[in-house]
Amino acid sequence: MTDVVAAIQDAWTELRIHRGRVLMSLIGVMLAIAALTASVAIGELARSTLLVSFESGSGRAATLTASMWQDQSGTDPVASAPSSADALAILDAMDDAVDRYEIDYSSTITDAQVSFQGIAGTQSVSVQGVEPDYALMRHLSAADGRFLVESDRARLAPAVVVSRGMLGALGDSLQTTRTVEIGGTTAVIVGVIDRGMQDEWPNAWMLPRDLLRMPEAGAPMSYMNPPRLEAWVPAELSDVGTRMLTQDLTGALPGWTVDTQRTDWQAWGDDYDPLMPLQLTLVGTAGVILLLGALGLITVAVVSIRQRVREFGIRRAFGASRGRIFVAVMLESVVGTVVAGAIGIAICIFVYRLPAVQDLLTQGLAGVALPGFPMGAAITGLLVSAAVGAIAGSIPATIAVRSKVIEAIRF
Repeated sequence: MTDVVAAIQDAWTELRIHRGRVLMSLIGVMLAIAALTASVAIGELARSTLLVSFESGSGRAATLTASMWQDQSGTDPVASAPSSADALAILDAMDDAVDRYEIDYSSTITDAQVSFQGIAGTQSVSVQGVEPDYALMRHLSAADGRFLVESDRARLAPAVVVSRGMLGALGDSLQTTRTVEIGGTTAVIVGVIDRGMQDEWPNAWMLPRDLLRMPEAGAPMSYMNPPRLEAWVPAELSDVGTRMLTQDLTGALPGWTVDTQRTDWQAWGDDYDPLMPLQLTLVGTAGVILLLGALGLITVAVVSIRQRVREFGIRRAFGASRGRIFVAVMLESVVGTVVAGAIGIAICIFVYRLPAVQDLLTQGLAGVALPGFPMGAAITGLLVSAAVGAIAGSIPATIAVRSKVIEAIRF
């Protein structure tokens, strides 16, 4: 351990003595490491953003969706929508299945098209009846206020979460608009959802049973589809869960056909990675830049070693072994590239935190805050800088140990 510390200290001393040469040779490496780190970071951020987008649309792995229908071929699909009594029976059967199998995260989902009273008159809004778990399962968070919670079930007036577009149709802010006449009843607005462009139009979310109790929702035109169940289960239990949910719901709902499938995006296959081509392109480009920077470092190091032949001859004359000379020269390169890599990574982190860059990366994603700088990218950049230093330092180190003592002293 002492020898390693001493070797690193010697390398650092040599770098300080030759700081002018070292600075010029490591600028390219620093920029190359910064480019590589930025490429890896952009790839990781894009992957995490796309993963959230996929899970917002289709659910987390593994999401099982139980859908049901009655065989009424040839009839009007709107007129064949289930009655409120049928919908309540379906919700009861789904709740029993969730309790029986102790599913931690699940949501029954109902859809309705109802009217609400806005400042410009009566308008139509798409209302989705969901459970509180739906927000976690679909990455749905309130930009103002909160999403539905369990205590909302005890409210006398139903709780409703509205989109930014619907809030705009009701008033200017959640503080001034606390209730809404929707579907023939008065609901309390508890939160606002703002996911950018998709929430510019009126949308709302409320508990499924509150939605069924709406006077207007009982009309034949209100519901387009029967309730369905989404259950977030461990991926290894998805096949068993699919079979058991289908059997339970089929037995509990005579006359209904039940179809349960895994619907999250990873059901397409574990090997599917839509961002892999982009990330390989970015890393490949950064690799070429890194190679050019390493070539410059090797050139400067070889020229420098030829100017230090007498120094190595004197070291050998005083008993320094070939191995010690090799390690000392190589460590000079490793320490230099690691320092340059650390500076390059620091530059990346600084640029990442600039407000202008944050606005550019979140363009079109209103209300979305970027996560912290990916530590994996920083660690990758640091390891690559050490590897480049070791490879680039091995060439001049080999030249140094091949120098003969007598010839080196005479040089």
